[in-house]
Amino acid sequence: MGDFYHERKVKKTKKDHKCFGCRAKIPTGSSCFYITFVNDGDFGADYLCLKCKEYLVNNPEFARAGYGEGDIRDAMLEDEEWRKQRGKDAVAFQIGKRLPI
Repeated sequence: MGDFYHERKVKKTKKDHKCFGCRAKIPTGSSCFYITFVNDGDFGADYLCLKCKEYLVNNPEFARAGYGEGDIRDAMLEDEEWRKQRGKDAVAFQIGKRLPI
């Protein structure tokens, strides 16, 4: 993110919030992460849903590169499409079809 980054787990939200990573609603009573940061001298604070936090833990290179609002959702969708295509290619290879170049 930048100059400073801190996060803490929120066990139960007191009101609805919006996840910075995927723009989804985090409903009242849900667990999430509250993040605070300073980037280029600007202070920021946002919430991350558990799914986005898990994605960042599993993809540290993505977290290190920095991300904007909604970028985690976009990255998860790209990964899902990639996995689907990879699965189709594996099936085509197993049954002897030529793969598209």
